[in-house]
Amino acid sequence: MYPLEEVLTWEAEMDDSLQQERQILAAYQWMKMDLTDRRAVLLQEDTIDAFSLDTVDQAILRVEELISERSVIIGEKEKAVQTMYQQWKQLLKG
Repeated sequence: MYPLEEVLTWEAEMDDSLQQERQILAAYQWMKMDLTDRRAVLLQEDTIDAFSLDTVDQAILRVEELISERSVIIGEKEKAVQTMYQQWKQLLKG
């Protein structure tokens, strides 16, 4: 098992990292909402600009991929923190 100081340092770094990942995820979610709004505006115009619509659609798909990737990263980091806590909890009980 790792020394307590190392665990506390790791936990603090992981907390900072998770906070940063969540901020990035939130930014991607806002981007997706903005792009979705832009898409709706394009569809309401008298003549539909197919190129612009396609560009916005591609951007939405890419942002959705980034959201998915970021969600996986957050999940993995949260799982690592939970695992570490469980190991320490078992150590302290045992």
